[in-house]
This record gives sequence, C-alpha cells and structure tokens, in this order.
Amino acid sequence: MSKYFKCTTNKNPLEYTCGEKIVFTVSARENRRDIGCRFVKWVLQTDDGQKSEGFGSCWGGHPLIVEAILDKPGFARLTCTAYGENYAPDPTFQVLDASAGADVEKLSYLDTVPDDFDDYWVELKNTVDNFTPELISSVEVTSGVPEGIKCYDVRISTPEGRPASGYLSIPQKEGKYPIFVTLLGYTVVGAWTVHQPDAISLCLNAHGIENGLCRTETELKYKDELENYGFSVEENSSNMTTYWRGMMLRDLVALKYLKSLSQWDGKNLSVSGGSQGAFQSTVMASVDPDVTFLDIRVPWFCNMRAEQFGFMKGGRPEFAEGLRYFDTVAHAMRVKCPVNMEIGLGDYICPPASTMTLYNTFNCEKTLDVVQSMVHSLDLPPEDEHFYKMSDRISTGRYRHFKGNEYEVLGIATHSETDQEVVIYKALYGEQKVWVRPAHMFKEYIFHGGKFVKRFEHID
Repeated sequence: MSKYFKCTTNKNPLEYTCGEKIVFTVSARENRRDIGCRFVKWVLQTDDGQKSEGFGSCWGGHPLIVEAILDKPGFARLTCTAYGENYAPDPTFQVLDASAGADVEKLSYLDTVPDDFDDYWVELKNTVDNFTPELISSVEVTSGVPEGIKCYDVRISTPEGRPASGYLSIPQKEGKYPIFVTLLGYTVVGAWTVHQPDAISLCLNAHGIENGLCRTETELKYKDELENYGFSVEENSSNMTTYWRGMMLRDLVALKYLKSLSQWDGKNLSVSGGSQGAFQSTVMASVDPDVTFLDIRVPWFCNMRAEQFGFMKGGRPEFAEGLRYFDTVAHAMRVKCPVNMEIGLGDYICPPASTMTLYNTFNCEKTLDVVQSMVHSLDLPPEDEHFYKMSDRISTGRYRHFKGNEYEVLGIATHSETDQEVVIYKALYGEQKVWVRPAHMFKEYIFHGGKFVKRFEHID
C-alpha cells in the first residue's frame, strides 16, 4: 500500500447546512498508521465559486486543517498533493480528492424538460416495439465459462445502424430465470462475459461492435469513427443526430430481444452499470416499464446545465440542445422501480452535486452509498468511509429475511460512538435472540437468486 492522505470532516459530509463551517482534517498515512508529510499543497474549490490554495503539512502529529463555508447548496472539494524536499510532487503519495456538502437535499434539476421529451421517447420506444429483433449471429463461447452455463457472443438486429452486440449467458438447467443486464462505461471496447448461475445475463457493448478484440485492436479499428464519440457539439445540437440516440436504440432493442426468450420468468429484469452504463441503465428504466430494478454507480450525464449555474464542471460533453433529452436527471423523474446508487466524494468526472441531484430526483424507493475520497474509477481509498441515505425510515413490526426466517423490529437506536442509525430486532424463532444491525444494511437490497431482493421484507 502506497502512502496516502486520510480526510475526515467534523460531521457527516452530507449533513452540513449553508453558512456552517466545514472542517477538513487531513493526515498522512501508510498501512493505516500516521506518518509525516512535510509539504502538502492543497486546493479548495466550491460549487458557489470560491477557490483558494496553499501549502501546509502533516507533521509531528499535527494534521492539515482546511475550512470552507458554502453560501448555496452544493459541495466543497479539497485536493491534497504531497511534495518532496525537491519541491516536486512526491509520486509515493496518492493524491487526495475529498468533498463535503451543504444542504445537499436541496440540490435540484437546473433545466426544464423539453415540451416534446415524452413524445420523443414514446416515438423511439414505438420504433422498438414495432420491430422484431433477430439474431444476426450467435457464437458459443467456452473459455472461462462455468459449468452449467451456456455463453454466446451475440449480434442482434436493430431498425437503425449497427446491431446490438454483447455476451449472453443462460443457465443450462431448464427453468424460468430473471434477466440481468450490464452496461459499460465510456470506452471503445467490446463487452465482457457476465455469468450468473440463476439468471439470464447480457453484457452489452455501447457501440454494436465486435466483442473479443483486445483494446488496442478495437481502438485501432474504430479510432477514426469512435474517438471522442458523443462529444460533437454539432451532433448533439439535435436529439435526432446525437450519438446517444443510436446507443439507446440498441439498448432498448436488446431488452426487447431478452424479453422474448422462453427462459425469462416474465417478471424480474434488472439493469446495472457505472458511469456511462449508469446513464444508459437509467434511461432504460425510464423508457421500459418492464425494468424492475436499477443498480447504478458513479452515474454520468446528470444535470447537464449545472456548469451554467456555477457548479464545478465534470468530464462530459459541452452542453447542446439535443442532450436535454438524455439528461439522466430528466429520466430519473420517470423511473418507478427501486434504485440502488453508489457515488464517490472524490469523483469529479461525475461531480457529487450532480449525482446527489440525481438521487434527490428519483421519486421511488431508493438507497444511496456515498464513499468519501472514492474517485470515478471506483477505486476505494485505503481507509474508506461510507455514508448512507434511504428514501424512508424503518418502522417497527414483523419482517421476513430473504432466507425465510421472520423477525420483529423493536426500534431504532443511534450508535453512541459513530452516530450511526441501527435497528434492534428480535428473532421470532428458536431462542428469540435480539440482534442489532446498521439501518442501511437492514434496508438494503442484495443480489440473490439472480435478482435484487430486500434483505428484510416488511410483512406486518
């Protein structure tokens, strides 16, 4: 483990209010122990337009302290870089990227949905509904495929442009199964294989290109066509010419094909992805009512006009009129199924203000896992801290665990050392033991039996 900085805040980083002092405390660490760092360059930026920087140190048991106050709902971002005696960045230290927010529950969509938004997506969905997708090719894959699974490299016809392509895995045992779809982040590669022993699994590549090529082969072949795809201002000026239209058409056709499989159980359909894949998944859940669960990480394309209102800029295309139809937040308003989200407070490809806006906008059952200092690549910091939000509180009463046993929730308490909300509950079988579990774990969905299910289901 390399040297790194650990950042803590004087309270939960999601619970400050505007005008309240945010205190970042930064210590230099290695193998979870304090070490010294004589020179630390820090930069503080905020969503209300402030910026300051300076040099400090983590030395002799004294951490670096940086403070911020926000005047409007949003986040303060702190980056710290270690410098050596030669006044150059020290490559043995990881760079810290951390955040804390004020009044984050007030962050909202900074655009209006176009008047013809629903008409546009109804028309695209009708194009899919009136089209019968067929397998252009299906090549069995055996390398790395576990016993009991059949895996195929498939290409599925679409009504416009390239086919949908990916790896389709189906359990060999006769029966009915849930569908689990995986979407990839922003990249020019084929899909990868995803195998579930009790689910039909499809991993789609974003472009309808070949699977199985190495990254270098794919990039060389498609460099001229797909380099910086989706970033053309000219293409994005219209919802009909933007690259994202064809991508979503392929995704929706793939869903229709999956639902035609005789092995589908007809009721469970989960979509999952990170970054660009989270954007795609959210649009799919918005447009196709058969999607029953949305599982997303570091979601992209959220609140596309935020920079025009002074919020810190993320890594995404310059705003253009056609992109308004693909804003992940606009689609969140139309998602009805349960949602599980994960974001990082060190992620400034998809800045926390934009991803918190997405969470706030979902008007359905939802949970959020927020990781301090986690960046867009989803690499967890050496000492990660998790903070959780849930759409509703846990009530007392009887619950059934996903494995079948029943319990009675006696009440909710607060952990004396961490302020974490915990659930106190009693087994309704055997010795009737009393248990304590963090509230977010009690409430969470888990992947079981090829689908997302509640860990505890309220039954009375």
